[in-house]
Amino acid sequence: MSETGLWPLLGAAVALGLAGSVHCVAMCGGIAAAAGSRLQGAAGARTGVLFNLGRVASYAALGLVIGAVVGTAFGIVNAKPFAFALRGLAALLMLVLGLQLLTGRDWVGLERLGARVWRRLQPLTGSALGLPGPGRFLALGALWGFLPCGLVYSALALAAASGSATGGGLTMLAFGAGTLPSMVGTTLAGSAVMRRLGGRNTRRVAGGLMILFAVWTALGPLAPHGGHAHHEAPASAEPGGQHDHHEHHHH
Repeated sequence: MSETGLWPLLGAAVALGLAGSVHCVAMCGGIAAAAGSRLQGAAGARTGVLFNLGRVASYAALGLVIGAVVGTAFGIVNAKPFAFALRGLAALLMLVLGLQLLTGRDWVGLERLGARVWRRLQPLTGSALGLPGPGRFLALGALWGFLPCGLVYSALALAAASGSATGGGLTMLAFGAGTLPSMVGTTLAGSAVMRRLGGRNTRRVAGGLMILFAVWTALGPLAPHGGHAHHEAPASAEPGGQHDHHEHHHH
């Protein structure tokens, strides 16, 4: 994908991270608050930021891998329908998340699955805490980044649509940046942020925005692109050839 074509995906990824803040807090707020309560006494805000940077680094690594894999596939199959299908998958996941926020129901069981996976990852947190210096907090955040999450899966579908390792990594970095305000706040302020973002009305507004964003993501590739096709056709059509023919006939 060209650099120009990557910018819409990066914008979509940042918006997805921001729009999904309420879902982030609903699904991972408990983990973030628990980690914050454990880490705040040691290093304060710096620790909370490092913890979340580790999480975003995991997202970027996943984006690099999936972008590289899909980029290889783009060389085998027709890339445009494949990329369109991946955007459709991202939109479907966003729609499910929007309905989850509106209804309060975990439609696909990701929150329950996430809790089970986190219980399996928890023994590794002891090893992470044994690392020297800031590395311990980055490692803890990196573990957190591998939790099952529909929002992350939506972003990964956008990253895959980029069709390259670089594009995939940048897309996931953009998504992670969009999640930072809410999750750093939850890590540092804990229950205060969870109460503010976890209210029923806030969840409903976020759910509605997520559904609208799902529609925009699905229909984005269908939007006209300035009518380039209409301008290219005359340049490659046959009138030029006919002109040459007449000119040759004249001589």
